[in-house]
Amino acid sequence: MALEKTFETAVKANDHSDEEAAPVNVDESTVADWTEAEERAVKRKLDFILLPILGLAFFALQMDRGNISNALTSTITQDLGITTNQINVGSSLLSAGIVLLEIPSNILLQRVGPQKWLSCQIVAWGLVATFQNFITNYGGYLATRVLLGLCEAGFIPGSLYTMSTWYKKSESSLRISIFFLGNLIASATTSLIGAGILSMGDRYGVAGWRWLFIVEGAITIGVGIIFILFLPPKVGNGSPLISFGQWSYFSRRESYILVRRVLLDDPAKTTNHLRISGHDVWTTVRNPRILLHIVLTLTSVVPVNAINTYGPSVIKSLGYGTVRANAMASVGAFIAAVATVLLAWVCDTTRRRAPSLLAAAAWSIIAFACLRESYRWGSGRKYAAVVLSMAMNSTVHILNVGWLTVNCRRPQERSVAMAMIIMGANAGGIAGSQVFRTQDAPLYQNAFTACLVLSAAVAVEIIGLSIWYLVSNRNLEKQGDGPVVTGKTEETSEGHQVELAKKWKWTW
Repeated sequence: MALEKTFETAVKANDHSDEEAAPVNVDESTVADWTEAEERAVKRKLDFILLPILGLAFFALQMDRGNISNALTSTITQDLGITTNQINVGSSLLSAGIVLLEIPSNILLQRVGPQKWLSCQIVAWGLVATFQNFITNYGGYLATRVLLGLCEAGFIPGSLYTMSTWYKKSESSLRISIFFLGNLIASATTSLIGAGILSMGDRYGVAGWRWLFIVEGAITIGVGIIFILFLPPKVGNGSPLISFGQWSYFSRRESYILVRRVLLDDPAKTTNHLRISGHDVWTTVRNPRILLHIVLTLTSVVPVNAINTYGPSVIKSLGYGTVRANAMASVGAFIAAVATVLLAWVCDTTRRRAPSLLAAAAWSIIAFACLRESYRWGSGRKYAAVVLSMAMNSTVHILNVGWLTVNCRRPQERSVAMAMIIMGANAGGIAGSQVFRTQDAPLYQNAFTACLVLSAAVAVEIIGLSIWYLVSNRNLEKQGDGPVVTGKTEETSEGHQVELAKKWKWTW
């Protein structure tokens, strides 16, 4: 078998030099020198340190990106003399800015390090978000939305890649969903926060929507400072900036376990900064499996972005006031938060991704089918339909990110793929911002129909991708010489150097 030949070749090479690493087949050798209790303890400690910091930053990002839906229920269109269609253009430009710099930002992150690069991003977009309150015309609105997108570009894939260096594959879906809770909780609480801020009205001569940008932008800058001070730099280095190198979140033993357990799970992972070449980018961009994951995310995000942006406005059109409509719109996002974490837990427990994605897609199909027919119903039932359509807020996309992560063989491929899938999400955001059109109001039948069709397409794509992975695994089993993933030389607790290798298998 090819795997055995790989080890035999490495052994022969090792015979010629004592300095070369001894190859270790991870599938056949027990090389973990710690107990399960130790690993559970250090993993739990990591969860309570890393995930809240990253999730809080994601909360700030979504708050600044999504508060335009709250501003729409205020007087922003009248004050700036623009229409909802022009608001849509600004939303599209924000997403376009993110798409434009997604991969370059992720390449810079690999060279500079997440602690420095991601921290600078948060503070930068927090300043732009705050300065939005000064805009007085359409040009100013467009300029700030573009700048906001450019500053946010690369944060999500950079965070996802950073998480992948700390966690094993079997832990990825649940942790990614917890990270995305920052997004989902922001979608829910932004409406509540926005409702509270907008209730201030025109206090001190400042319009409610301007207070919205001032307060939420200031919150983001504060989050950026927390991020700078408390984020651990990388696996194996648990000393945050606030420690000034005097202490670490993890003991030497805990750091050793954190590094080695990830390498045993996936030998291709590395604790050093990567060098991503043009060849790495080009190879990943042309990979058909990765492209299908991107298409899946793009298709699923279009209806999500559309209903999230205009959900509060649709609810307001049912006869509710501005503050109440924003508060009522938060219900769907809270449901989505619970559903996403639950489905992600199923993914990690069963080590299967497709069934959970398919369940989320089926929910969306039913919800948008109901919403399309809701024009015949009373306000209470129509509100319920809107909430149900928002109750799978980004769930397919979030689970798809975890699915793609575990099916990337090399760290360079994973880094670029994470940037690509967030680009796909933002491309979906560009299209989604154009679904609800002024001429389609107030029933929005065309918009609801488009969302229903796209949700059905998502289900077909999930089925197709899972079949592809199943067939590929069967072919690998028949051939008996599938690809081998190898890792860099590491030093064990006894001081021995080994090169880790593991047989590859696709996850469906």
